[in-house]
Amino acid sequence: MKKFPIPILILAAFAALSAALLVFQPKPEKSDAPRPLANIEVLTVHPENIQLSVTSQGTTLPLTESDLAIEVSGRVIAVAEDFRPGGYFKKGDVLLEIDPLDYRAALAARAAELAQAKLALAQEKALSDQAKADWKSIGKGEPSPLTLRLPQLEYAEAAVASARAAHERATADLAKTKVRAPYDGRVLQKNIDLGQLAAPNSAAPAARLYATDVAEVRLPITEREAAFLRDPSESAAPVQLNHNNRQWNGTLTRIEATIDPQNRLLYAVAEVKDPYHGPHPLRRGLFVDAVIEGRNLQGAYQIPRLALRGSNTVYVLSENNTLQTREVRIVKRDPHSVIIESGLQPGEQVAVSPIAYFIENMPVNILPSE
Repeated sequence: MKKFPIPILILAAFAALSAALLVFQPKPEKSDAPRPLANIEVLTVHPENIQLSVTSQGTTLPLTESDLAIEVSGRVIAVAEDFRPGGYFKKGDVLLEIDPLDYRAALAARAAELAQAKLALAQEKALSDQAKADWKSIGKGEPSPLTLRLPQLEYAEAAVASARAAHERATADLAKTKVRAPYDGRVLQKNIDLGQLAAPNSAAPAARLYATDVAEVRLPITEREAAFLRDPSESAAPVQLNHNNRQWNGTLTRIEATIDPQNRLLYAVAEVKDPYHGPHPLRRGLFVDAVIEGRNLQGAYQIPRLALRGSNTVYVLSENNTLQTREVRIVKRDPHSVIIESGLQPGEQVAVSPIAYFIENMPVNILPSE
């Protein structure tokens, strides 16, 4: 009889024992322990009238800003005390004066020419009247215009009209030697001073001025934001401007019709009346934040931004305390809140707590509101 080595016998015994343990080991009992419910907070929503608004930023500039042009030539003989950058002036104030001597002489010459033309016209009228009387007493038939001196009379009248126009032009040129302010405003830039020779030149204006009655701010907005605003032609919407805790009140006057091809934005234009006076003047070129009052949206819902799941979904609590997804139509969103136009019903409860995992119709535990 063949004998097996002892090590092999030992291994065989261990194998048999292991097999017996696997076959006869006790099976674990099945456990149906319930999964813990997620604790969430909910918000009961109710429709309300919500005042939409649009925020933007822009630079304040005068509504009217123009170059001060000189229309006659000559040496500057006087300059107003406030004709300097930052100086105020009133409409009609003389900002600078050009030597009027040559223009006074020209006006006197034109006055003499006008008087001479009027004299010639008076003489020609007398001769024409005499010619009509002579023809009536001794003439026969129909007289010619030349016989009645009608062409001469017409020429004399034209000469008077020409002389009068020349006189008016000379009068206007003399008046232009006093360069007056076209509106109430301030001096932005000054390019001429006392003693300099001035000449009409649109490329080199005497100064740069701006009016102080109205300032405007161009506020970039998206095309979607423009839909939040009322039509400025129907009603002027209030605009609040802010800078370093200072505020100014303005109105939205227009929305420009063209989209900027560089940034694809529209521009809403706000105006501020009398902006450069008072304790807090609105400086030209000041960069301000703006809040534009928009349309009044009726029957809308406002919920916290964190209640939004994805781009247009919320979790709504059902009657048996389970969560269901609901698509909503969002009108406006910002970092803090979302305004919903449709998709919710009055009195529904929306989950506002973070949820680690979500399964449709999952049961939840509602935490009491504080």
